[in-house]
Amino acid sequence: MSAPESDPSREDGREGPLPRSEALTLLASDSGAELLQAAGRPGTACELRDRSGIPLSTVYREAHKLVEAGLLEERVRVDAENGRHASVYERAVESLTVSITDEGVEVRPE
Repeated sequence: MSAPESDPSREDGREGPLPRSEALTLLASDSGAELLQAAGRPGTACELRDRSGIPLSTVYREAHKLVEAGLLEERVRVDAENGRHASVYERAVESLTVSITDEGVEVRPE
């Protein structure tokens, strides 16, 4: 028997617990974990690349997955002088709890 994949009652309005396969896959990859660590301070994809050493194409790909999973937040920063914009990423959670019970595995952001 498996745990429910989502719980619409989370206080922040997002679905909570994360789909376990998605959350565990993102956390199991070196690039996903390193990107979450690098995003402890807000940064653009280039800044996260510099902090983590992850190739820029991988930063964009993993950041998109982490945003979709609710683990990263993405904001747009606009440069008032030239009108250019860039996405800025920041970690959306401080910790995750993985629970293994008779009903299944559940991953909850905190």
